[in-house]
Amino acid sequence: MTAVDLPERPAADGPAAVVTGASSGIGLAIIHRLVEGGWRVFASVRREADAARLAETFGPALRPLLFDVRDETAIEAAAEAVRAELGGRPLMGLVNNAGMGNPAPFLHQPLSEIREQIEVNLLGATAVTRTFGPLMTARNGRPGGRILVMSSLGGVTGHPFAAPYCASKHGLEGMAESLRRELSVDGIGVVIVAPGIVATPVWDKIADRDAHRFDATPYGDLFADAMSRIASEGRRGLSPEAVAETVWQALTEDRPRPRYAPSRRPFLEDRLARIAPRRLVDRLYARRFGLRQGRRGDASR
Repeated sequence: MTAVDLPERPAADGPAAVVTGASSGIGLAIIHRLVEGGWRVFASVRREADAARLAETFGPALRPLLFDVRDETAIEAAAEAVRAELGGRPLMGLVNNAGMGNPAPFLHQPLSEIREQIEVNLLGATAVTRTFGPLMTARNGRPGGRILVMSSLGGVTGHPFAAPYCASKHGLEGMAESLRRELSVDGIGVVIVAPGIVATPVWDKIADRDAHRFDATPYGDLFADAMSRIASEGRRGLSPEAVAETVWQALTEDRPRPRYAPSRRPFLEDRLARIAPRRLVDRLYARRFGLRQGRRGDASR
């Protein structure tokens, strides 16, 4: 794998950002955009192979950080390494991108899977923000930049078969709203980035892994149909590069919006869910996923 074209300005002289969940997809696209813009990036991954690959690809513009967002000790060690490299300069960006989804019929999903999604998506971002947040003020008291949290459509609505994921994203947006007001006294901005459907390989992985996982439950046919539909829509989603461009705007604009919602279909994927009556949205989801009363899987027949 060859290195990307680096900016003329040395990365060490540019602003610095931490990006979590950086091994692929949206996270990797964000790294590309920041490096192209002259930023120094600290990129978190969970596997040493991914860390080595990123270091080889981006060279001196990137420092890999090895931690799981659920591991407080590893997060603290990474923050100390970043603090040492900053040398008293403020961290100008913190992009909480690490996240996961594990769709399932809620009443049949193991509690361990529900807990994992909330721990990664909400508590992981909480731990990272609490640990790296103090680096956003320099030794001379000059404030740093912005904290970004990566939400989604699930931050404003509730998708069938995604209750734990949506719960975590609703919680993430609530935390960001509070932090934006609280941290304004320190000159630190907090921005929500909530993309619509994004075309990444995760959709095929989810469909292949989960399509028939719950065939023995009353939701078998419904869930399999939903996974097939979601995978098909995911392939036609927004590009990760478009999301990365939004992240760039949120980090660099003089007066960023509190919330960005990049999408190929902004009305259908964001605004409608926020302005339409709840019962109307219920009916739209029922029509989309065939969720009429009495229709369940083979196990109920």
